[in-house]
Amino acid sequence: MTKVLITGGTGMIGAPLTELLLNVGYEVIHLSRTVTGEERVPTYSWNLNTKQIDPRAFNGIDSIIHLAGAGIANKPWSANRKQEIIDSRVETAKMLFDGCDKNNVNLKNFISASAIGYYPLTISDLVYKEDSPSGTGFLADVCKKWEDAADEFKTVAENVSKIRIGLVLGKDKGALKQIALPVRFYAAAGLGKGYQSMAWIHVHDVSRIFVHALQQNLNGVYNAVGPETVINQDFMQILADVMEKPLLLPNVPEFLIKLVFGEKSDLILKGVKLSSKKIQSTGFDFDYPTLNSALMQIYNN
Repeated sequence: MTKVLITGGTGMIGAPLTELLLNVGYEVIHLSRTVTGEERVPTYSWNLNTKQIDPRAFNGIDSIIHLAGAGIANKPWSANRKQEIIDSRVETAKMLFDGCDKNNVNLKNFISASAIGYYPLTISDLVYKEDSPSGTGFLADVCKKWEDAADEFKTVAENVSKIRIGLVLGKDKGALKQIALPVRFYAAAGLGKGYQSMAWIHVHDVSRIFVHALQQNLNGVYNAVGPETVINQDFMQILADVMEKPLLLPNVPEFLIKLVFGEKSDLILKGVKLSSKKIQSTGFDFDYPTLNSALMQIYNN
């Protein structure tokens, strides 16, 4: 039985990914900062501050899926928070690499999460592919360091893949929970001019992409976004329609968003249009290829 170690295994993507892997016959273990003994799968401790990982986590593993990372949008970007966002991704990857090295582990696959923040955030009809140039600024810097840390595993893993994840849609979880709240209370509106692209993906499909990368021994970078990119105004209208609520209010003006969110306002006011063709060319088919189908599954089940 193939044994897979997952970091961030109880998170929004990690939890359903764990279930998918168990269902198709993989043995799954997790790394966690706290271990209670009541976990869904065998779980071992790790500590970023002390740079320690329980060495038992490396016994007999074939692959690692690295999902761990502090939330990008849920706290203000102070200097300390920015460093935490980087370290929780990059330093933890280095810890995993050192663990493989010390325990003489040779991996079949090292699969790392990354994010679409790698690309330039803008308002444009230009479609970006995996080989498009990176953007500038904090988010792009995080993603480049994140992916560079993953590339270090090329000396201990046969295959190294990096999955650039878009806006993950799941019921009562992640960003959609916050986006849908004003819709629920008849206070929804587009943001800024409303023309910024929103590259989204259903949580089930992004979890399946990680399974696919594992099963197909993928190498390189892949965008994990749905085939249909929509602009913010259309996203809000489709969401309101699915929730059977009206979209009544005028768009929230840019200056107000910048005043409230500061440096993070680019996450809201700008976006990127991305291609999903590369992952599809490997044989992956989306269960939820349109925004309407994704939101219908979330809100009508």
